[in-house]
Amino acid sequence: MTRVLLDTGAFVAARHRDDQHHQAALRTLRALAERGVRMLTTNYVFAETYTTLLVRANRDEAIRWGSEFRAGRAIELIRVDRSVEDAAWEILESHEDKRWSYVDAVSFALMEREGISTAFAFDEHFRQRGLAVIPA
Repeated sequence: MTRVLLDTGAFVAARHRDDQHHQAALRTLRALAERGVRMLTTNYVFAETYTTLLVRANRDEAIRWGSEFRAGRAIELIRVDRSVEDAAWEILESHEDKRWSYVDAVSFALMEREGISTAFAFDEHFRQRGLAVIPA
């Protein structure tokens, strides 16, 4: 079964109607679910998404999103361990020409460890790392 890692931008766009990628995010989520794709994310992305919704929308929206995510089963939450954190730090240290966030580096390291080659994201960082990104 195909696996896709969801990045913060995908969650925020799907949830926040004012986001420029809102419709594309909803279409992509529907398509992934219909195809039976195994969707996953990390506790780091969860934290970043909550914080982004808190800032861009408001606390109530961030809490609603977090509660719905935690109660749902459609997207698997992977709790990052020390080995992934260490690999993320190595990625950041070895790419001084990139301005990748620590959360993105954690996602890269987890994807590499788990053999996941596709991310649902709206920023260029995953492409810069050589990963496939949806939507195209």
